[in-house]
Amino acid sequence: MQISFSKVHFLYALFGSFIVAIFSLGFSSTVSAHGYVDEPQSRALLCEEGENFDCGGVEHEPQSVEGPGNFPDAGVDDGEIASGGGVFPELDEQGEDRWAKVPMSSGAYTFHWTLTAAHATDNWDYYVTKEDWDPNTPLKRSDLELFCSYDDEGARPDFSVSHDCEIPDREGYHVILAYWEVADTANAFYQVIDANFDGEYVEPEEPGDGDNGDGDNGDDNEADAWDESKAYLSGDEVTYDGDTYRAKWWTQGDNPADSNAWELVSEDSDNGDEDGENGNEPDAPAWNEDTIYLEGDLVTYDDDVYEAAWWTQGEQPDDSAVWQLQ
Repeated sequence: MQISFSKVHFLYALFGSFIVAIFSLGFSSTVSAHGYVDEPQSRALLCEEGENFDCGGVEHEPQSVEGPGNFPDAGVDDGEIASGGGVFPELDEQGEDRWAKVPMSSGAYTFHWTLTAAHATDNWDYYVTKEDWDPNTPLKRSDLELFCSYDDEGARPDFSVSHDCEIPDREGYHVILAYWEVADTANAFYQVIDANFDGEYVEPEEPGDGDNGDGDNGDDNEADAWDESKAYLSGDEVTYDGDTYRAKWWTQGDNPADSNAWELVSEDSDNGDEDGENGNEPDAPAWNEDTIYLEGDLVTYDDDVYEAAWWTQGEQPDDSAVWQLQ
């Protein structure tokens, strides 16, 4: 029996369509949502920043550590948790000296995600390795203890997401797993943080305390002067150059007048121009096309002050709806 050329051509076309369909299904759930943890910096982000070495492809896309969801009941296999199921296998390598470590304290901490593509969300979970874990074997479920969880019930988050948590008492090297479960696909995002805990414990701030946890502010609610060596939590207020700033998320060493981690709360009236006409106006830095701005951030452009309505980068204030003239 001979097969005509037209039939062979038809079979090739049918097979090609099948392959395209399979690839479309395979990638449709992996390109729609991405994100990474930058406070504290995740293992993947430190690969991009050059602090970690021999990381493989994640050096170019720390936001793409994505794998099957429904963790820990399902999801990725033990030994592939750090890589999102083997997407970037180098991330699963484990050893006491393999990865750069972020200095941290136990207790109150604000985790921050940057999302490069927002997505409807089920939940955010945070785990830390148990006190008796083995740092020289790949990460597995039995190593982890859940300590913080947020349920978004399918809501779509902003491009900047912060969560106030309380980390159990730890000392020395431990790994934190930050987990983002999206709502309308079967996938999730895995971000591990290599932390070196200093043995200190930051007590959670009670509502209305208005201080940085050291009691120096007292009942007058005056902010302390910013200290570059001190760790600040979301909501902490400091004074810098006569102005008062409030922390948006955990930060340490970030100059309040030059960092998106801080928002200007009030300005010293003496910081205006020489004749005092601008004494009550916000002291906003000049707009920079390379800087990421968050909702509420202020900038100056062509002598005017603009406020960001949401996350933005590279959008000119006088030519974009994301900026509102003040």
